[in-house]
Amino acid sequence: MKRTSARKSGRVLLAVATLTALAAVPAAATAQPPTPPTTTATEQQPQTKQPEQAQGLAPQHEQAPAAAPQPEQAPAAAPREPGDAPPRDGSPGPVYERVAHFYAAYVDVANDPGDNTAAAELRKFYLTSALRARLLDWEKRHDADGVLRAQNVPSAWKVTAGDSGMGHTWSTVRLTWGTGEDRTYTYLAVQSDLATRKISDIKSKY
Repeated sequence: MKRTSARKSGRVLLAVATLTALAAVPAAATAQPPTPPTTTATEQQPQTKQPEQAQGLAPQHEQAPAAAPQPEQAPAAAPREPGDAPPRDGSPGPVYERVAHFYAAYVDVANDPGDNTAAAELRKFYLTSALRARLLDWEKRHDADGVLRAQNVPSAWKVTAGDSGMGHTWSTVRLTWGTGEDRTYTYLAVQSDLATRKISDIKSKY
């Protein structure tokens, strides 16, 4: 009886030990930290986004937009005189041009206060001697300038060519008096000799 009890006790102890061992195995397995997965060298490097060539796509070159056509630049305007006045020109060829030169210079001299030396020199160069004598006589009788046919100085002048014949040519000289809306005009008939191109007569036209 004692042997039987001893065998039973030994079997019980063996079963208990086996169950204890089996229970300890899963607990130990769960206690261990998980092993990190093995990675290759290529997987450890960060992946960068490759250009379109790496994705199998052909590169697309952006085309710059076509430049808009530039408007043609107008040629630079010729320099103007002060006050935007149109340029003046002339030549010694046409007789009426000499008339214009004479009146341009004479009006300038008349506007410049002083003696009459410059005016006398202009008369001597542009007028015939016979006309100079007649002008002096007219000026004594009318107490005015015989070239301008007035006592004052005009603000502007204009010369227009006229007819020619019998060795003479005529020009019309328009003299402007005053400015703005108060302007008035007088007109002179100026005769020039074609041979000498000198002024041979000056008369009031109307």
